Amino acid sequence: MNVAGDAIGGLHAARRRVLGLGGLGLLGTSLGGCGIWPWSSSKTRLPELPAVSGSVRVRTAWTHSLGGGGAGFQPVLVGDTLYAAGRRGSVAAIDAPSGRVLWRTELDEPLIAGAGSDGEVTVVATRDGQLVALEDGGRQRWSVPVGAEVVTVPSVGLGMVLVRGSDNRVSAFELASGKRRWTFDRQPPALVLRQTAVIAMDPSTAYVGLPGGRLVALALQSGALKWEVAVGIPRGSNEIERIADVVGSPLISGGEVCAAAWRGRIACFDSATGRAIWGRELEAASGIDIGPRQVIAIEASGDVQAFSRTGASLWRQEALRRRQPSAPLLVAGEVVVGDAQGLLHVLAGDDGSLAARQSTDGTPIVGAPVGWGALAIVQTTGGSLQAVALE
Repeated sequence: MNVAGDAIGGLHAARRRVLGLGGLGLLGTSLGGCGIWPWSSSKTRLPELPAVSGSVRVRTAWTHSLGGGGAGFQPVLVGDTLYAAGRRGSVAAIDAPSGRVLWRTELDEPLIAGAGSDGEVTVVATRDGQLVALEDGGRQRWSVPVGAEVVTVPSVGLGMVLVRGSDNRVSAFELASGKRRWTFDRQPPALVLRQTAVIAMDPSTAYVGLPGGRLVALALQSGALKWEVAVGIPRGSNEIERIADVVGSPLISGGEVCAAAWRGRIACFDSATGRAIWGRELEAASGIDIGPRQVIAIEASGDVQAFSRTGASLWRQEALRRRQPSAPLLVAGEVVVGDAQGLLHVLAGDDGSLAARQSTDGTPIVGAPVGWGALAIVQTTGGSLQAVALE
């Protein structure tokens, strides 16, 4: 997840200031995106990429255009069906293996975040602060105001829709009716990152990464705080240096929930109690991915790092420095990341070597990829939804 240039409104406006920082737009409670690159510019000359080993063959399996993407727009997979939305209002359900469009609808207003779905109801967030729920087939079920601009992809499941707003409130809505169930409120820092994260859920708990490096576990039915831990700790002499937001989505694996903090730390906790299992200092720039034996993270430099499930370092790949890698995806035993030039890089899962490379539409890949079988599926800033097969 990388840089977005959209302003975020909402509460605490007096505390928000627009700052210039290289190629990113930094707003009070919106700092262009998780994965911010101060040197970033569309005219930046990037170093030449080394050759790939050719140990993995890749090809484009299918592609669709959704009319605009960027931070806040990434597909979600439910079973064999992919749900995705475009910035200009397109929402679609696509059969992941074949790329066949199952349904597509065009809303009358632009969107600020992509689609969340449980396979029966799909929810998107509009630019004016509305949540819109669509039934299977694309017919609208309900639309409700959030009360602030939505800054996360809607998290849909277990009869609920969860989002975080620009006022830093976490809100839960009933999926059947759109009725607000509960709200959890936290005062935000003066400056935060604009993210494309999804709130993680298990049958009883919602896990939310917050500005300031905090990870909270909330009772799914009531919003009551179960536990709260620090993934990252704000440090520095000014507000920019003290940014320590949790970046990307918290990920649940077994009895653990893991997360990374902006330029600070990666850590895993017991999902029931919040007890720290392991943590490592890491200049994190985007979200992580977890496999049976590995945790993959992206550093602010662009390096890709692999850790064991106990936190031991396994390997580091430096070839993607300054290329603004997206959040990683573990698929078919390999690691896939996108970059600012619309390239998909495949790293060998065992040692991180460059195994393959595939171009998309030439626009940045800022949302997290998703995987189905041996397919890596990404949405570009240009709005192209592409599935790349690893063979």
